[in-house]
Amino acid sequence: MRSADSVEKVYEVVKALAIDYRFKPGERINEVELASRLGVSRTPVREALNRLAQDGFMRFVPNRGFYARDITPEGVHELYEMRAVIEQAAFRFACQRASDEEINLAAAIWEQSCLDLPDPITITDWTKVAQDDEAFHMAIARIARNARLYETLDSLNSLIRFFRRIDLETPSRRNNAYDEHVGIIDALRKRDIERGVLLLEKHVSLSAEHAVEVTKEGLARIYFGKRFRAKK
Repeated sequence: MRSADSVEKVYEVVKALAIDYRFKPGERINEVELASRLGVSRTPVREALNRLAQDGFMRFVPNRGFYARDITPEGVHELYEMRAVIEQAAFRFACQRASDEEINLAAAIWEQSCLDLPDPITITDWTKVAQDDEAFHMAIARIARNARLYETLDSLNSLIRFFRRIDLETPSRRNNAYDEHVGIIDALRKRDIERGVLLLEKHVSLSAEHAVEVTKEGLARIYFGKRFRAKK
């Protein structure tokens, strides 16, 4: 295997672990142990960790090494604030630049999800819903025809993927998420920028209070492997 291929493979594997917080928040990464686990030398591991530090999944401390990203309500809230800004811009550009066919194809991603999982009350595993939700919003960014914007949202989505499912599972969000998507799709098809941007602000934003709830739930899953709140 070529060196570049090895680094890319290690990067993707370790990134997947970091996305799901397989490394505990603030945990020091043992490069030797990780290299042994992956069956590679330390060189591709270090290069991959450097890239992940640039991506926000790791923190490098000189003379001490790499540490897994932390999880705080403030950090979660900031990620969602950034997401709201980017997705509102993407919606504006999509309304201005996309063809009707492109808009219909983007909308079909969520509409098909509703056909596959018609009743949010009965859903027990929100993984598929979260995947469809991300795919739908990325489709809007794609038809905005701005590569930099698309790449930024794609990178941001990796950082919030762990929290996205938790947010969608929140009892107060279960039905609202479906209704809000319907409104966003309608505004997109009508190219109603003002209405769509307002709907996205409500749909994507995470209040400071809800960020605390999502963080608590995330920590419970990381350290105890179970849901913190009771099912409703």
